[in-house]
Amino acid sequence: MKFRKNDSKRVRAVCKVKDCKWVVYVSRDHGDSCWQVKTFLNDQTCPREDRNRAANKNWVVGKLMKKLRKYPDFRNCEATTFFKTKYDLSLNRNSISQALCDARNVVYGDTKEQYAMLRDYGETLLKTNPGLTVQICTKPQPSDDVIFERMYICLSECKSSFRAGFCPLIGLNGAFLKTVFGGKILSTVGQDANHHIYVIAWTIVEVENFEKWRWFLELLHEDHGDYKTHGWNFISDM
Repeated sequence: MKFRKNDSKRVRAVCKVKDCKWVVYVSRDHGDSCWQVKTFLNDQTCPREDRNRAANKNWVVGKLMKKLRKYPDFRNCEATTFFKTKYDLSLNRNSISQALCDARNVVYGDTKEQYAMLRDYGETLLKTNPGLTVQICTKPQPSDDVIFERMYICLSECKSSFRAGFCPLIGLNGAFLKTVFGGKILSTVGQDANHHIYVIAWTIVEVENFEKWRWFLELLHEDHGDYKTHGWNFISDM
């Protein structure tokens, strides 16, 4: 609908379709703060409009931010269904994709900026978790900037817990990182006496290959000792 007359004393709204007879007229009574509907013609046969100029980018991003905080894996198709079901609003694929990207940047932070803060993250871990191992490798560049290559983390509690009572079986696994920079996360996991699964150590690498697994397991060897001496076995689905 659109407003034909809109002031402090009266409001008239009509349908946007030229020949549609739908109209509502509301005015304020003299000497009273109450508003009264004086005219209402509900004779409308034109199709319902599912686009709304008031639903701008900021409004859409705000709604998606609330969803992402509750459902971190909220997808494009789910966002499309959400706006159609909740607000009877149709948004094109590009608008949904861009709005979700902006909402994720607000909720989770920009991915590029997060990678630039990795050294600060490592320093914080060293201060708050004495005894852990963290190693960050970078590629030097002709300029002052460096490119992140890989990172290894083994928390002190993970070290002591594994040595204290875990089963002598270490699982190896890898998974793709679904970010704009890609990469893989490699992990080693163990099982305690209650059959609970715990992460022993993990690493972020640019690609999964023999060299990266060897680097990962050599650091694991330095943290926990020789697997032959402790009688540990390894299992992998690769």
